[in-house]
Amino acid sequence: MHEANKKWWDVKAADWQKLDDRNWRKCPEQPGLAFEGGMLEMIRDFCGDMAGKKALAVASGDNYVVFALAGMGANVTSTDISQNRLDIASERAGILGLDIEFVRCDAADLSKSVNDNYDLVVSTPGTFVWLSDLKQVFSEIRAILKPGGWYIFREIHPFTRPFRDQREMEIYKSYFDIGPFTTTADGIETTICNLHWKVSDIFNALTDSGFHIRKLNETPAENAGYWEGAYYGQGGDERLLDWRFNPQAAIP
Repeated sequence: MHEANKKWWDVKAADWQKLDDRNWRKCPEQPGLAFEGGMLEMIRDFCGDMAGKKALAVASGDNYVVFALAGMGANVTSTDISQNRLDIASERAGILGLDIEFVRCDAADLSKSVNDNYDLVVSTPGTFVWLSDLKQVFSEIRAILKPGGWYIFREIHPFTRPFRDQREMEIYKSYFDIGPFTTTADGIETTICNLHWKVSDIFNALTDSGFHIRKLNETPAENAGYWEGAYYGQGGDERLLDWRFNPQAAIP
């Protein structure tokens, strides 16, 4: 599963480079662009000043959080399964004048590729759907954290998964059907695979990996772009944030 998804991300890296081109330059000075849904506040509350601390991003993708953490003074390692995505991020880091370590690896094998003793590990929305074994990945994250270190993540709420991606409420699958769901990517000779983990799957994988959960936030979308498929930058129709106009805005 992971190898097929890696091939897809390598091929689609250039397309995503265009999509996420808007705000990466601003992230070092405006970390809130990278950390939504109270994630930045959690980092500050639990980790304090990040200057000089070690941080790692799992499945770093657009690397917004990587640039933001570097701007906050952290020594940052960016890991992703796609070398092409990392190459784009490395070039951008050079433009920004940021000293960041980029490591290509599978999230399920983190401890084989990076050193331990990180103060903070982060992951961002859309990560878990690509992972075939949550407990394995969480165990790897815990293995590279120093004693007292933190794993802070933001993820798409599992309650949204049964609904089609449209304004009208239409359920197309059971919440309890986690997949895997396969899709043949357009123009790419590979089949990508996603898993729609339940809340209990995530919670139990964390605790079974030895984590102690200190805080859980559930927040609504902060800009209309979330509902328009425009995940970068502000959306145009603010009515989409109102659940009376857009019923999907009523769920986390």
